Amino acid sequence: MNAANAFVPRFEAWLLRETGIEASSLGVNALERAVLERVRVKCLNAAAHDISVAVDPADVEGYWQQLTASRDERQALIEALVVPETWFYRDREAFVALARLANERLVRDPAHVLRVLSLPCSTGEEPYTVAMTLLDDGIGENRFCVDAFDISARAIEHARAGVYGRNSFRGHPLEFRDRHFTPLKDGWQLSERVRGTVRLSQANLFDVQAGMQAPYDFVFCRNVLIYFDREAQDRAIRLLDANLVEGGTIFVGPAETGLMMRHAMTSARIPLAFAFRRSTAEEANAAATGRLPASNGAAVTAQVTRTPAYTTPARDGAKPSPVSRRAFASSQQVAQRPPQHAAEQAARPAVRPAQPAPSSAPASDTAIPSLDAARRYADAGQFDEAEQLAHRHAIVHGPNVDAFYLLGLIADARGHGADAADFYRKTLYLEPAHYEALTHLAALLDIDGDHAGAQNLMQRAQRSAARAAQAATADDPQRSRGFHAARRS
Repeated sequence: MNAANAFVPRFEAWLLRETGIEASSLGVNALERAVLERVRVKCLNAAAHDISVAVDPADVEGYWQQLTASRDERQALIEALVVPETWFYRDREAFVALARLANERLVRDPAHVLRVLSLPCSTGEEPYTVAMTLLDDGIGENRFCVDAFDISARAIEHARAGVYGRNSFRGHPLEFRDRHFTPLKDGWQLSERVRGTVRLSQANLFDVQAGMQAPYDFVFCRNVLIYFDREAQDRAIRLLDANLVEGGTIFVGPAETGLMMRHAMTSARIPLAFAFRRSTAEEANAAATGRLPASNGAAVTAQVTRTPAYTTPARDGAKPSPVSRRAFASSQQVAQRPPQHAAEQAARPAVRPAQPAPSSAPASDTAIPSLDAARRYADAGQFDEAEQLAHRHAIVHGPNVDAFYLLGLIADARGHGADAADFYRKTLYLEPAHYEALTHLAALLDIDGDHAGAQNLMQRAQRSAARAAQAATADDPQRSRGFHAARRS
């Protein structure tokens, strides 16, 4: 790696300028590894992974000249950083919500043709899941269309072929495969009916112009924004919002809910769907003045049960590359939250009743601090007030799992990773099997390069998930049957 080390700042600056992504978010040495692979291929006529071929600084300098002069080579380096990781019906709650919201939209306007955007679409599993969801819910193929974009030419080619192996079918009953796929010798071929509803393109987000096409009713942009720097995050959300119909819905990743709260977006209050809609003028004005309308629920409290994006290591523990400033990358794997035990659900509901946020500063030190009030302040984007109340609650009542976890979420939403990690550790000290704290902390460790620590926490989370799933199944065997099995065979 020594040959590339001297040029690391140059390539990091290029990556940030070209994609909006900080190299550190890809995992330790991921960018250097990809550069050296391309140097071997382009400058030394060797195999990309042949580490026996020595690379010296002159080779790296020569490659830099090629990179800056060739659009194709810039695309090739981005392709080297992209590792698709997705499957059908990933995070199924989002698709359950899509089916319900789509039908409600068509009831209001029977002549409307639904428009859905999926980006990054990776190898096609997400946009095709959108199409299958709508078709299986009785919405004809002439009533909707899906646009899907990705940075990777290889991913788009794969999606167009519509042939998938076993790895694309995980964690979900497979009745949908019987309905929409034909078995082949080495996989399954998706039906032409489903493929015909999806328009696939290699394209980038930041070249999209607002108003150049009809706006979308639904946008899926999941587990991507967390890899951008702050400026790119804000710009991306503004562009997505500008291409959304009034009242439309954006589905994001579980670790991205805090980012949406920086903008005029309102939680759709659908547990585990991580869905947001454009705020009405009344809601935006209310949020700006600190008074949340009663119709708005808990943007943070609805997401208290969220899980962070956690990716399967791509190369030696490196995270797969996400969407770039210049182009979209492939979808990322997200840890699945386990079903809650019925008793736990009753005691700690994921979504609390909608209540107005407090309109004044937190109560005086003599008042009894309330976590519900802290959550309402957080929901309104008033993080300072929420933090003060949560801290005072812990002082008055002693160490508390929910208070520490809420403080972690607030720090996470602000981008204060070190503070968030500290609060998640305090949560785990009090409740070692706290699934959400385990997965949140794992994501933070992974981003910081501590892949061993992240893997250890994810193993603990998986054991916690397995125990919770067993308890839930014992209470209600139907829980294990899944979305389509419960709705139609």
